[in-house]
Amino acid sequence: MSFLRLGRSLPLPLPLPLSSRFSPSVIRVASARPPLSLSLPRSQPLRMASSAPAARFAEGEDPQQLGPDTELLLQQGWALDGNGMGVTKTFHFKSYFKAVTFVNLVASESSSKKHHPTMTVRFGSVDIHWTTHHPRGLTHKDITMARHCDHGASLMGAVDSGQGLKCGPSA
Repeated sequence: MSFLRLGRSLPLPLPLPLSSRFSPSVIRVASARPPLSLSLPRSQPLRMASSAPAARFAEGEDPQQLGPDTELLLQQGWALDGNGMGVTKTFHFKSYFKAVTFVNLVASESSSKKHHPTMTVRFGSVDIHWTTHHPRGLTHKDITMARHCDHGASLMGAVDSGQGLKCGPSA
């Protein structure tokens, strides 16, 4: 084995060439694996992108009461998630600081209500997803917290998507 001596320090082994680190049989075995299949079993027929899912309310919730409230949210820019069991919306802000402050405002209220969203913070936007996990589906908690998000975004100065802060050089 070759060694490299640096001043008075201990000798360090030099890295071996790639061909001597791996035997050909190891390389052959690694490349002999079958290709990864990305096809997933389908339990439901594919939906067209234009077909919106219907709201699926949690057990014990009154669809007659929540239906109109959900429709109002949808008119205000919220969307049902892919399976209709939650609502999502992206809020845009002119600064990263305002986006993070909005997240903290939502986190404070959700902590007091013991109902927490999934939030994704980007440079000038925040994605919010409300759903109830037990019982599974859309509940009055999701509707109430979505309204709180709309109010908080208004207080924080949310803007339309084209006016939000973008990463990179400004034009």
